Order: sequence, then C-alpha cells, then structure tokens
Amino acid sequence: MLPMLISVLSILFLVFSPITDVHGAKRGGTLKVAIEGEAVNLDPLGVGFGRKVYREAIGSGLVRLDGNFNVVGDLAKSWEVSDEGRVITFKLHPGGTYHDGTPLDAASVKWNFDIISGKVVPTWVKELKKKSPKYKWRNIFLGYLFHINKVEVLDKYTVRIHQNDVGKAMTLDAMSAAFSRFVLVSPKSYDMNIEKFRRHPVMSGPYKFVEWKRNRHFFAERHKGYFRKGLPYLDRIEFYFMADANQRMNALAAGEIDIINNLPIPLYATAKKTPGVKVLVGPQTMNYAFPINGQRAPWKDKRVRRALSCFGVDRAQIVKTALRGLAKPWVSYSPAGAKDALDLTAECPFDPAKAKALLKEAGYGPGGKPLKITLTTNNSDPAHIEVSQALKLQFAKLGAAMDIRVVDYATWNRAFVRQRKLQLTLQNTLSSRTANSNSHTIHSKSGIDYYNMKDTEIDRLLDLWRSTIDPKKQIGISHKLQRYILAQGYYPNIASFSFLQATRSDVKGFTNLGKMMLDYTSVWLDR
Repeated sequence: MLPMLISVLSILFLVFSPITDVHGAKRGGTLKVAIEGEAVNLDPLGVGFGRKVYREAIGSGLVRLDGNFNVVGDLAKSWEVSDEGRVITFKLHPGGTYHDGTPLDAASVKWNFDIISGKVVPTWVKELKKKSPKYKWRNIFLGYLFHINKVEVLDKYTVRIHQNDVGKAMTLDAMSAAFSRFVLVSPKSYDMNIEKFRRHPVMSGPYKFVEWKRNRHFFAERHKGYFRKGLPYLDRIEFYFMADANQRMNALAAGEIDIINNLPIPLYATAKKTPGVKVLVGPQTMNYAFPINGQRAPWKDKRVRRALSCFGVDRAQIVKTALRGLAKPWVSYSPAGAKDALDLTAECPFDPAKAKALLKEAGYGPGGKPLKITLTTNNSDPAHIEVSQALKLQFAKLGAAMDIRVVDYATWNRAFVRQRKLQLTLQNTLSSRTANSNSHTIHSKSGIDYYNMKDTEIDRLLDLWRSTIDPKKQIGISHKLQRYILAQGYYPNIASFSFLQATRSDVKGFTNLGKMMLDYTSVWLDR
C-alpha cells in the first residue's frame, strides 16, 4: 500500500507543481509590471517610451543585447559583414511565426525593411494619401536605418542588406538597442488597417497582445510560435499604468506588482529596506540633464547657454541632495557608462562669477534686461521637482528668474518631443552605448531632433562616425563631437547615473539593461 501511495503522491506533485526546465527555471505564472508613462497608441513604429516598453515586451528583431551590452542574435542565428561593412548577411532561426500565424521568414523581414525605407508603401498609407495628398508618413526606425538601400532574400531563412557608407557603422547598434531597436511587425496585419493595429499590434516576440486599456493596463500572453524554442517561461505579462511614484512603490511592497520598470531616485532607499524587494542598479548609461530649446530665446545666444549650462550649475550639490548620491557629476553628451565616455566635468566648474560675466556680456543682469526662463517638468519622479527647485535657487544667484511648471508625463512628452515648445526641461535620458545611440536628438536631419541644436558641424561629425567601422576612429570622432557640444553650450548635463529598477525577490532571470532594451523573455517566477 505504501509504494502505491508514494506513486500517487509523486504524480500529484508533477501535476500541481510548477514545471521547470533544465536550467531550473519554473514555467507558468503572470508577471505584473508598473510603468509611469503611457503610450499614445500601440504602433511600434511611433515615438514614445511607453511604446518602447510595449514594443520590446511583445516584439523581436534580428539582433538584441546580452547582459554585458554585447550585440547578439535574436531572430538572426548568425550574420556575416562584408564589403568594408556595406553588406550584412543574416541567417534566421527557422519555424517562427508572427502572432497572427504569418511565417516569420526572410521575405517578411525584407518587407519590414522596405516599409521603413519607403520602397513598400502600406495600403493604409496609400488610402490616406488619396484623401490627403500632402500626408507624409514617417517611422521611428528611419532615423537610424536610412542608409539601407537594398534588401535581398537569398532563401527562405537568409536575408542580405546592402548599405551606403554613411550609416553602415551604426546598423547593428541601431537594431539591437536604445531609442530605435528594430522590431518586426506582421506584414499581413500592419499593411491593411493601421487603426486596428494601433489598438491591437501583431508582432513576433515572446508574448502576443491580449488587451490594452489606455491609462490602465496592457496585457500579453505567451506566443506559442516564438522562434526561440523553450521561451518564454511565463504564461502572461501585465503592465499597469501608475503615474504616481509612491503608488508604484506601495504596490511593489504589497506584492500587487512584481517589477517597477523605473524606480524613482527618491524611493531607492525605501526599496532597499523593503522586505521581499530587490533593487537592480545597472551601469551609468544615462544622463540627468536639463535640455534647452536651441531655437528659442534666450538659448540662441551662446553666452547664455554657456553661462547656465556650464558655469551656473553646482552639480555636486544637486547630486548629493536631490539625486541622493546615486549619480556622479558629469559633463558630456555620452554618459559615464558609454563605450566612448569622455569626462569633461572639470571644464565646467561651478563659477557664479564667470556665469554672471557671460550673462552681462549678453545684455542680462544689472543695467541690462532681466533673464526670465520657464522650466517645464513632469510628475513621474519626485526627483524632478527637487532638481527643478535646486536649479531655481542656483540660477537666482546669477540673476536669472526661473518659473517651474509641472505637468503629467504624457503632456510633457508631447510638448517636449513632438511639439518642441518647451523652453527648458529636465530629462533622465535614454541609455546610450555611444554618442550615436540617441543622436536623433541632435542630428538636424533626423526629423526628431528635439534638442533643436540645428548645427551642421554636429551633422558632419555624426555622419563621419556613422561611416567609420574602425572602433578606435569612432571613439576619436565621438570625443571631438562631445568637446564641440560642450564648447557651444548645447547640452546642459548635470550627472550620469544608472537606470534603477526594483523587483520582488522571487522574480528571476530579469536583467537590468537600462533603457537600451527592456527584455522579459527569460524572466520566471520562483513561486
């Protein structure tokens, strides 16, 4: 009787216990993630960090990043670079499908490249052009993949891209990470009805769309046709929009969510002390800056830019107080954790006398006109408010009066990125591997250069970087670019810091890749 009972119990254990793979990862369960910014719609070819989060949860591309920020294969099993970097041939994993069952093959990859370049025009774009001949369609990836001039299908699972010299150096970086990680959409679903796609995206990643209720939640479930066999481990992933930072922290502490996608700096100490919570600190691949609009007064005057962005900021004081010592004072366009980091902080010491002299030379201050500026920030991170107040006090000592305006994240993002109407703002930037990683912000031909520098020398240096496949030469060009941006006072940076994330202790397999890539493919729950 006892052996039979043991057998029955063993069967019950197998039935009711989580299934594990050879690496010990348990299968099943639902991961719940809190996010602070919402998407306008779910078109993955559009701009916005909310869309980036969703895009990378349910999307896949040819390449991706590993935990050490190296470019590795995603859909591509391997690739070969030839003709001095102008040609890349990708071998694809066979057998995968898009979420609608469409084969994930070389022909569909070519179609994705061709809609970016405009060689293929989606049916819905053609229909819109009939109604409005002046309609122009742009997509997020074009800014970094504009140089791809031809894509060939060699066989069902082999695709080859041909590139121009200007741009060939950034292809793998652009497709793997940062602002524009290239993801694949279903040709069948994307081509016909964009309004439906914007509410119900059909992609090729580990999870497929289930439901989206804007400003509430986004749900996705395991995609059985995912090309990386055995993944993902989870049954389902759910994102919950929580604009208030304290609400996100309280939900994590209570076990109502499993991950805070972006842990605000002022809540770092709280998270560290919370039972059942672990904090993930990645490399310092982000900057904390106060971008200015170079095409609006008073920032058109280089002397004003230099006065406030270089000599008028006590970075050490802001890092110690508002940023809780979790960052380092940093002056440069590339953050401290980037491959081409160049520390120029010593060239911008806090020097109120020098700042005042520059402002006086520009006609501001005693005997001149008053300098009045407005800083608009968002309420997603309490640190934004504290940094704003610190800057206001520091600028007041220079004779500059600064008003602070606080808006919700969506309003801020629209005004800053799309409308470009903010005079001054705060930004914890996207992560960068190089100066080119987020160069859409400064290259005047990108179409989304929302820093509004509009400088042909910056364009020239970036194009030179993008044409050079020699890593040492790239770094030399990048350093020239960073020095030039500093000399012109274009980029008012305060500090370099890490993207902070917090998870429940039973969340396993999650890697903090900063904002370069938000990957939940290998996450599992030890429950």
